[in-house]
Amino acid sequence: MIFTLERTKRTPSVELSENRLVVRGECYPENIAEFSEPIIGNVRDVLDKTEVFEVIFELLYFNSSSAMFLFDLFNMLDDAAGGGCDIAVRWRYEADDDSMEEAGADFEDAFEHASYVLEPRDEL
Repeated sequence: MIFTLERTKRTPSVELSENRLVVRGECYPENIAEFSEPIIGNVRDVLDKTEVFEVIFELLYFNSSSAMFLFDLFNMLDDAAGGGCDIAVRWRYEADDDSMEEAGADFEDAFEHASYVLEPRDEL
């Protein structure tokens, strides 16, 4: 693992390796910059060195400041895909969570170059 964060009440777990980012849980940190900056920086470093990268989101909730962080992350991923990196994103959500499904569909609109799949799950 290149970078990890443990899940807390307010932040998701984050696992970053040479070819995968997994984000699971709820995301409403008190200080979004303190939470997001190391993630963005480490993902950027990994994307500079890889040709294939997978991203899995299993979020149960996020607030508006976290949405901006996610949007920035999605833009960075799509830029890397536009530059030739094979990026595959899976947005997993609980099958009965319409708001998280809709959020995933909204983020999908940010992508032109990366592949993106909305994936309902029975339980996360």
